[in-house]
Amino acid sequence: MSRIIRIESLLKQEISRVIHQDFRDNLGLISITHIKIAKDLSLATVYYSHFGDEKEQQRSLEKLNKSCGFIKGMIGKDIRLKRIPNLRFRLDHSLERGFNVVDQLNRLNL
Repeated sequence: MSRIIRIESLLKQEISRVIHQDFRDNLGLISITHIKIAKDLSLATVYYSHFGDEKEQQRSLEKLNKSCGFIKGMIGKDIRLKRIPNLRFRLDHSLERGFNVVDQLNRLNL
């Protein structure tokens, strides 16, 4: 397993922990789907799914992006990396699209 893949996995675990411990009441139901780190380890794009309406999803995206420094600081206390990458959050609609496809397939089978 490459170093970047290991770091992505570690960051996914730690960011999930921080969000669920420190933001669970403010953001609703959020799940980190995957993380993509730049080759120079300077930036980590965090993809997440949010189960809620469009307005709640936009509000969660704004809150997470405003809290990047705090989240970076919290994970920096718990993991040992020479440099913690800057964070950028992006809403991942793939789970929502998947549910819609399954729902449409189920309707066809009826």
